[in-house]
Amino acid sequence: MANTQYYYFTEQPYTGYDPAIQEEYPALRLTLPNSLYDSKLASELYNRYHDEYQVADEAGFDGIMINEHHTAPFCMQASINITGAVLAKITRRAKIVMLGNPLPVVDNPLRLAEELAMIDCISRGRLVSGFVRGGGVESLANNVNPAHNRERFEEAHDVILAAWTRPGPFRWEGKHFQYRVINPWALPLQNRTHPSWCLARRARKQWFGRPSTAILTLCWVRSSNRRRS
Repeated sequence: MANTQYYYFTEQPYTGYDPAIQEEYPALRLTLPNSLYDSKLASELYNRYHDEYQVADEAGFDGIMINEHHTAPFCMQASINITGAVLAKITRRAKIVMLGNPLPVVDNPLRLAEELAMIDCISRGRLVSGFVRGGGVESLANNVNPAHNRERFEEAHDVILAAWTRPGPFRWEGKHFQYRVINPWALPLQNRTHPSWCLARRARKQWFGRPSTAILTLCWVRSSNRRRS
């Protein structure tokens, strides 16, 4: 157990409505009306969750894990990078573990690379940048063709790593992303390639062994009355 690491995680759920109403909306993430959303309560919740992150950091957790969902009342983090930027300033020692940026719905991976590099620098090198493909709801919420999910994920991932590691300026002509000039003046503190994780239930063979990229697989353990990871 000496090498075991402990990470704090919450999806930052919105708690301002009666959960019983969810039974009226089977497609909870798409159809629960946002008229139930109280911005004043949400403001209090955001700040409460950030206070909890500070407590986790002070308590000695190895890292704080954050994620992103859209049209999801159980997760108010519509932008993982905003939460990451907040954590970069309000915590001091815990790793900031993103699980993760849903690359298929990102329209400008170069800007994402710059934002992540800024977070890494501001946090003094504590960022672990996770990339995910996201679920179907993420594609619907962002009006992205799900048929291109894997293609967009892989190319966006390659753009980001190139922006961090290849000296600029250089040009990028891909299927989904084109740049006349890639020459970011925001680069990670962690030797240009801070640790990155890719979350997947199954991963193609060519993803194993990629430099600075770890593949995390999900395993579900079923019990008689619930499932857990």
